[in-house]
Amino acid sequence: MRSAVLRSVPWWAGPLLLAAAALAFDAADRRIPFGVWITGPVDEAAHLATAALGLLVLIRFIDAPRRFYIAALIASVAIDLDHIPLYLGLLGDPAQRPITHSLSTAAVFVAAAAASRRHRAVLAGVATGLVLHFARDVAEGYPGVRIFWPLQGTSWMVSYRWFLVLIVVFTAARLVLVRAGLPHTRIPVFRTPSQPGPAPRFADGPATPGDHGPSLEPQKPGSEAAREARSRTLLRESAAVP
Repeated sequence: MRSAVLRSVPWWAGPLLLAAAALAFDAADRRIPFGVWITGPVDEAAHLATAALGLLVLIRFIDAPRRFYIAALIASVAIDLDHIPLYLGLLGDPAQRPITHSLSTAAVFVAAAAASRRHRAVLAGVATGLVLHFARDVAEGYPGVRIFWPLQGTSWMVSYRWFLVLIVVFTAARLVLVRAGLPHTRIPVFRTPSQPGPAPRFADGPATPGDHGPSLEPQKPGSEAAREARSRTLLRESAAVP
């Protein structure tokens, strides 16, 4: 039932719906007076739709396990939990986004992914989700994002046009890539390479189409092979006698 419903949805509908959701929720977030419980859900919905659209493009290039994409989607909204101490007045400057809203946080997860083979896909997914989150945050206006902290304490801000172009590029890239069937192959990442097994052993006999060619090592028949060869010779000689 579910697969039939999914097959009935046009291939281009998903990216367009995500793009419309990202733009609609972002527009609502800019017009609604700020309030944690009012604008918060709207803001996170815009972040989630933006991240999902970006991942739809990324999935055309890499073959990653599902946990990578799930981690990226979760991280694209969960990073805003670092605002809670600011709202409670416990630490930080309420007029600024937390310093964890910076590429340094993404770099920490990239380093952890490089060090952890078991959790590499999840950690790399978190880093990807953070980058997609910051890509929208810089276009939300004041107070901006201290994107290069601690190397630079300046808050970066770009115009709304940046976010609009980002959504248009993601949507167009997804539609064009799918329509053209590009790329033809995806790069496998975060997968454990299979261990090579022993070389197959073929029984004595004529070569078949499934054989991959002769062995590169010289054949050394044992006593059993030698006795079998002598038996075959005796049989051919006896058959030749009238």
